Amino acid sequence: MLRFVLIFMPLLCLSLVGCQTRTITNGREFDGSKIAKIDKGITTTDELIALLGKPNKQWVWSDDGVMWEYSWSKEAVKTEFNWAGQELITDGYKRTLQVLIKYDRVVNYTYYEGPYHIENKPGSN
Repeated sequence: MLRFVLIFMPLLCLSLVGCQTRTITNGREFDGSKIAKIDKGITTTDELIALLGKPNKQWVWSDDGVMWEYSWSKEAVKTEFNWAGQELITDGYKRTLQVLIKYDRVVNYTYYEGPYHIENKPGSN
């Protein structure tokens, strides 16, 4: 019986510690190199749709302005279970374009593209 306990207990403890990784894609892919073709004050909404497709989100910015957002991200989320609790580690890459439109023309835009890293460790909240 003692031999069984000596073999079984370490295996049980090891089974409680583990990890899992999954890949998540959000939004719709768009070509960031086409951003350079947007001319402030000249590009129309129809031209923007022809260039990048329909936006993921739209919202009212002001009485005469609307904000369009194009976004895409791909991330690998690793979940680790250990004695301290659950730890999430996220490594990803994203593109976000926000376009301010007034009177059917692009007034301004901001664009971000790059990697990101997030760690959520037990007790860090």
